[in-house]
Amino acid sequence: MADDPQIVEGQRVLGVVPGKPPVGDEKVPERQKLVFTWPHLLVRHAVASLGVLLFVLVVAILFNAPLKEIANPAVTPNPEKAPWYFVGLQELLSLLHPMIAGVLLPGMLVGGLIILPYIDRNPARKARFRKVAVWTFTLFLVAWIVLTVIGFAFRGPDWMWIWPWNEWHGEL
Repeated sequence: MADDPQIVEGQRVLGVVPGKPPVGDEKVPERQKLVFTWPHLLVRHAVASLGVLLFVLVVAILFNAPLKEIANPAVTPNPEKAPWYFVGLQELLSLLHPMIAGVLLPGMLVGGLIILPYIDRNPARKARFRKVAVWTFTLFLVAWIVLTVIGFAFRGPDWMWIWPWNEWHGEL
């Protein structure tokens, strides 16, 4: 206990005051010497930013990205799809009763995330020892990705199932 440098007269030290050691010189290995932010890091960031900007500019010039017609607030497109982060929930709403898909399932998901630390009490930090946490996350992620892909790629007008490789011509 007396050998512990963190304990001084029964109290813990909250920080270390920078300065020279009381005896001798401070020994800093060569690989730990300071590298200043300017110019080393900022020049690399500037070159990377200019490279990305040049790439985007070349792609924008080479490939046409046509815009759709001007938005008309009186006409809603069919199908009206939610933003990508809500398409999974929109897909659930099309499959289940709104009370279940819009209130109970998200509520149970949040409640499950709240109680998960009390269920999985494994103190390990490596993923291979955290089976419950890994499986919970994997199942949630796979379900979310599947529902999102179905909502974006497989839903056509009137939220009907269509195959992405079949072009929609408006017939039912």
